Amino acid sequence: MSKRIASAVALLGAASIISGCDIKQPSAGCQVQDADFAAWQAVYTLKTSPDATKCQARWGEALGVFKYVDPEIPNSNRLAIRPEGAAALTEYTMDDEEETVVSRVDTATVATSIAAELAEAPDEKTGLCAATEFAPATVAAREVVNEATGEVLVAAQTVSYAFENVQVYSAPRAPGTQLKGTLKYTDSSTGCEAEYDMLALWPQTACDMDAFNNPSDTNKADRCDVGSGINPDFDAVCMPIGHDGEGACVPNPAKGIPSFKE
Repeated sequence: MSKRIASAVALLGAASIISGCDIKQPSAGCQVQDADFAAWQAVYTLKTSPDATKCQARWGEALGVFKYVDPEIPNSNRLAIRPEGAAALTEYTMDDEEETVVSRVDTATVATSIAAELAEAPDEKTGLCAATEFAPATVAAREVVNEATGEVLVAAQTVSYAFENVQVYSAPRAPGTQLKGTLKYTDSSTGCEAEYDMLALWPQTACDMDAFNNPSDTNKADRCDVGSGINPDFDAVCMPIGHDGEGACVPNPAKGIPSFKE
């Protein structure tokens, strides 16, 4: 199976030389901006009320999002999602002079969730491309022990990310740069079980929470607007995605997907 990277393609109309004709631009299929170039940014909205003693708050994280296709098999599109939280458990960097990296899992692919199928073309009314039957991304990470002292540096942990109802918005104005879905997160190490609504935006872009909440701030880049690297037509908002107050640009939860200014 080979990976085909979806690229944003600008199609130039010929309205200046063909007057009076109603030309409908054909669909370019279900495009997905590949995370090999830049990560996606997800924001999570809690749907359930998990036991706070078992579950740490999950506000959002970076996602690796990829489209795969087998050129020899018709209708073979698949979507893959690699959450940062799952990927981070696969290895541990020792605090030594060499910064030795220790593998905590048996394979490097367990942190990726892959759908059985991604639609070939977006829905004509909504522009959304459905990805169905995701296999959960499950990481069983071994504990890490300091061999010299016997101290447990990191405890063993097993987490699962199960994605459902994932849809990618794919249209000429936004070719595969917004998506939504549901995340069921479990951590068998603590007994945590939680369900979230998920919205995600490409590319991952940091923002300033103070600037975003201050309308008089003229630095639009800090406010997820012009200059930030995000499509200026998007209605993107700055939301906290970590406990340290760090902010990132995400689709406006009040609008869902697609999220545009008008």
